[in-house]
Amino acid sequence: LAEAAGGCCPGASRNKFAYNEAGQVRIRAGLPIYECNSRCRCGADCPNRVVQKGIRYNLCIFRTGNGRGWGVRTLERIRKNSFVMEYVGEIITSEEAERRGQVYDRQGATYLFDLDYVEDVYTVDAAHYGNISHFVNHS
Repeated sequence: LAEAAGGCCPGASRNKFAYNEAGQVRIRAGLPIYECNSRCRCGADCPNRVVQKGIRYNLCIFRTGNGRGWGVRTLERIRKNSFVMEYVGEIITSEEAERRGQVYDRQGATYLFDLDYVEDVYTVDAAHYGNISHFVNHS
């Protein structure tokens, strides 16, 4: 961005970094987060690079005792407003999500997450491609 601060570009977030030094979100819920990237002059240690560093907590997939299937739990304390994981999957159109959703409903499971911050055009489907977040969605 034109108004870089110390090599970083928080301008997309109204000139505020989304995270504090501990990597916790400090902006109002519902606002988009723009992280520094390859277009910035800052390095990998920049405090505005949190999600791209991936999962930093010890998590465990487990079989729930109440018959709901699989779930995820933490093996350590997670501080409030900390990044835990991103929801990873195949990005599909909302039309395709509607079609797949009907199939998933018949199977009794769904892994669809709408990307509707601006428009309802795309959906993430973690049924076949994903990470540990696949087990959070329905647990």
